[in-house]
Amino acid sequence: MIPAFHGISAPTTRMTPQRMTSTHTASDIQTIAVIGAGDQGREVACAALVAGYRTILEDVSESRLERAAAWIADNANVGAEARSRLVLASKIEEAVREADLIVEAVAEEMEMKIEMFTIFDKFAKPNAIFASSSPSLSIAELAAVTFCPERCIGLRFLPSPGKENALELVCTPKTSEETVARCREVGRRTGKEIMVVAEREFTESR
Repeated sequence: MIPAFHGISAPTTRMTPQRMTSTHTASDIQTIAVIGAGDQGREVACAALVAGYRTILEDVSESRLERAAAWIADNANVGAEARSRLVLASKIEEAVREADLIVEAVAEEMEMKIEMFTIFDKFAKPNAIFASSSPSLSIAELAAVTFCPERCIGLRFLPSPGKENALELVCTPKTSEETVARCREVGRRTGKEIMVVAEREFTESR
């Protein structure tokens, strides 16, 4: 167990992910790291805990991390067993080392998110998926700074009238089928309605 360490919107469309030979099963994700403990990050962490995943929540701000942990503890959907799977971290490098899926939920600034993906690429274990929860920035641009664009994807929780929030998987032209399948399993376990869309080029006519 890891100790507690103290734009312009890219248009999307329905898509078919890039085909690749699978080396991992869709159910092999066991640990999810959430980078950023703001409102969005704590909601992603909460959903991961309830779904049964070991969840590492990271933030450089100790006070924000503590507030997020308290919010999760007060959530009626998070029982004692789920809370026992929560690990708090204040260093990104440590948070991502053991994660099978890394979800960045930092401020909506491209430079900051690029920095996050660069760190993921350096410190994450082989075959970890890098996901961004950004509602508007280009996933392809983030993937381009890594050596594994096939394992980069957008993972966005969206409102769905009359239902639990939907999970939108945003794929670049290089996102692999394996990556989509593994993230679909995460969505299934969280009980979300899953939508898979493709991110198109910014220059495309609207």
